[in-house]
Amino acid sequence: MLVSIAGQSQWLDVEADSIGAATAKALRMGGRVLRIEPVMERRAPARVSYSPTVFLQELLTLLRAGLNVVEAMEALERKEANAGFRQVLGRLLGGLREGVPLSQAMAREGLLFPPVLIAGVAASETSGGLADTLDRYLAYDAKINQIKRKVAASAIYPLLLMGVGGAVILFLVAYVLPKFSVILEGSGRPAGGATAVLLRVGEFIQQHPVLSGALLAAAAAGCAWLVATERGRRAALAQATRVPVLSDIFVTMGLSRLYRTLALLLDSGIPLVQAMDMARGIVTPAQSDELALAITRLRAGQMFTESLAGTSLIPPIAESLLRVGERGGALAEMSGKLANFLDIALDRKVDTFSRLFEPLLMSVIGLVIGAIVLMMYSPIFDLVGSVGR
Repeated sequence: MLVSIAGQSQWLDVEADSIGAATAKALRMGGRVLRIEPVMERRAPARVSYSPTVFLQELLTLLRAGLNVVEAMEALERKEANAGFRQVLGRLLGGLREGVPLSQAMAREGLLFPPVLIAGVAASETSGGLADTLDRYLAYDAKINQIKRKVAASAIYPLLLMGVGGAVILFLVAYVLPKFSVILEGSGRPAGGATAVLLRVGEFIQQHPVLSGALLAAAAAGCAWLVATERGRRAALAQATRVPVLSDIFVTMGLSRLYRTLALLLDSGIPLVQAMDMARGIVTPAQSDELALAITRLRAGQMFTESLAGTSLIPPIAESLLRVGERGGALAEMSGKLANFLDIALDRKVDTFSRLFEPLLMSVIGLVIGAIVLMMYSPIFDLVGSVGR
């Protein structure tokens, strides 16, 4: 939607179920609605693939070299080999030639450009500091991606262990156990309770391979959905934050992203209320609800640190730091320093979790496999013992 905030018109992407809800959300942000377009009509083609980091770095280099925005876009369009993104650049360039600000042209592409980037570009268009804004955003994006890679890398080995362990357990239950069931049936001795259950599971897999494969494929598709979709990731994140150990990591990660985003937006000239509202989409669901409460308090006239009181959004060490920044007009700087501190804390927590969880996971997988093997051989040991007597 096109809104006017503090006398400045800009495009914003607002997630809402109806036009009325979108209008109400814009009013809460302190804006006046000028025009509303469903984002589906403005969204870039789904198959457009591009590297925002490379594009912004090239645009920044050209701007630093002395080219204006139109000249830089023309140069980027000429050299672009990706046909889909070349069309996007053509639409951006067409908008610029018509007198449309770059931020509005980006917003018309829907979800192709991050809202944080669009807001920063919109704020810089009045001050003439587009290159500085792109520079700050690239530094912000690099730090956010570094955090993501750190957390993702710590999860690779445990996931690999679970995958290999699950495959071994499935092989034992589906292939090896049924072989032992033949021996038990020939001996005429009934299997024990736990062994009998495992034998039935193995027999079911062998008798219904298509159904078993379909169930396994459905489970894999569910995991892929959790990873591939925004809704799935947020649902998985909501469940992960209920686990005490994981909750501490994700809460710290959310706080780091929150204050780093606030530092970027405030430094770009975005009003505090609007910056906080935009940051709701990058934190955990629980933190998003607390941010909504803080925004309500802020609109009621409370100070920033007061609006965060009683929430998990302001760690003990952060309160005095943010209060000093708020009083001295350096809230953006202090938010950046707090984000750096939280990054260090996050690294420490992820390393501790990896050192403790990986050996524990290996022990659990070993115990499960050992228990299955023991249940397989215990009837045979009993049979041998009875023969000996």
